Amino acid sequence: MAEGGGETDLVAELLTKPFSRIFQEKREIVTKGQPTPQLAALTQQVKGFVRHFQSTNYERYSWLTASEKSCKLYCWECLLFATERLGVWSHVGFANLGRLTKAATRHKRRAGHLQATVLLKTFGETRVDLQINEQVCSETELHNKKFKKNREISKRLIDCVIFLGKQELSVRGHDEHKESTNKGNYVELLSFVAEHDTDLHYHLSTNKVFTGTSGKIQNDLISAIGEVIGEEIRREINQAPFVAVMVDETTDVSNRAQLALMVRYVTDTGVKERFVRFDDVTGNKRADDIAALLIQFLEDHDCLDKVMAQCFDGAAVMASGLNGVQAKVKDKAPLALFIHCYAHQLNLVLTQGVSKLRECRILFSHLNGLAAYFSRSPKRTQLPTASRVAPTRWQYSSRPVNTVFEKRAALQELFEHILEHHDEYDEESVRCADRYKAHLENFEFCFLLSTFHGIFEYSDVLFGVLQNNKLDVQLCLKRVDEFCDTIEREKRDGLLTFLSPLCVKQVPQAHGEAKQRETFVHGTSTPQ
Repeated sequence: MAEGGGETDLVAELLTKPFSRIFQEKREIVTKGQPTPQLAALTQQVKGFVRHFQSTNYERYSWLTASEKSCKLYCWECLLFATERLGVWSHVGFANLGRLTKAATRHKRRAGHLQATVLLKTFGETRVDLQINEQVCSETELHNKKFKKNREISKRLIDCVIFLGKQELSVRGHDEHKESTNKGNYVELLSFVAEHDTDLHYHLSTNKVFTGTSGKIQNDLISAIGEVIGEEIRREINQAPFVAVMVDETTDVSNRAQLALMVRYVTDTGVKERFVRFDDVTGNKRADDIAALLIQFLEDHDCLDKVMAQCFDGAAVMASGLNGVQAKVKDKAPLALFIHCYAHQLNLVLTQGVSKLRECRILFSHLNGLAAYFSRSPKRTQLPTASRVAPTRWQYSSRPVNTVFEKRAALQELFEHILEHHDEYDEESVRCADRYKAHLENFEFCFLLSTFHGIFEYSDVLFGVLQNNKLDVQLCLKRVDEFCDTIEREKRDGLLTFLSPLCVKQVPQAHGEAKQRETFVHGTSTPQ
């Protein structure tokens, strides 16, 4: 037994901090033994005399202990191992010296006390607690080690997806089976990294449950990365004092119209411009639908009340007057000034403007079709003539116009070759070759082609000036005025008179077609 009068009151400590602690602490308490303080302050007035607590009670009741702080008696076994509170002896404390003998006799016969006594007697002898504790520690250490390893493998997978995204490379492959020679960029990149990373190589070669290469896992990783990026953008937007929203309309490879939604704002580190997402608007291209989509986008990011500017690509449905998207957005965000997107290629803007004319829209549709005609078929691109007329990059609208204008004769020769050797090509190649050959021999097509070739000769020069000196506003305005004056002068001084004979020379007219051509030339509004 431990003598009383120590620096700490162990019983009082056990009352505030139960015995459920780590094994080493339990063993120290059990080895030290129960405290047996003299407890001189524990007295009781009985019929004219004072009854004092006798230390011999510790010998009479081997389980008895006391707390000097509370000046009460307790059961040592029940303090340590009682599964349920047994009232006075394990929690409240006993202080009635006149009833000590009767209460102690009744307590030592209780089942809870007997169970606690057995637990104290067997503590540390069978070392069950020690074995359980060591097993738990071993399992915890093994789990943490496995968790850390899985975390490192996940970082490799995420890094590969991020790398492909930064390089704008596709993730999936057409054939990702084990025997495939090209399983896609993601799987092939993982295999390459595994050649220099032993942990990743071991994981890919031994793990049969989760390798991280399945299509579902790839999509989940992309979605998770997208969510993290989106949350970071939302956090930055919430901290930014004001926001500008930018919207551009694009068309994907399946010819579906989609809106690219971007935000621009200022943080402590400078100006940030973030792409957020694409939204499919193939069936909802009206101003009302686009405005509703944009307003919902701003509300989702909690920034509708601090939008200072809205920037669109200049399409008529975007920018037109009171019925345009910008006016509808401004109804909800009055401070959102409309600004035209400066990042557009000048010739693309010119193309969008003239595309409201039926004849011009048809022209550029055919020119874009020519670009796709060569890019979608390696066999067509490998033709000897095609290498001279099919550019590898159709960067903006002036490129196809200038290319077709300069290589018109070579293109006619190419399409004639396909038609003559029709048995060597698929039906689409032959059908398109016949159609494009007819266009190249059409007077209206050649007239508009020559017209825009002349206009783009000036606009290409203007575009270079705007790109190189976009911060010099006065110079840009001066060059724009000069461009407008030049186009007006060319129109006034006989641009049509010059182009009409040129097209007649290139495209021989059929009998009785002269009047029809004259009507087209002088009846068509020339783009300005």
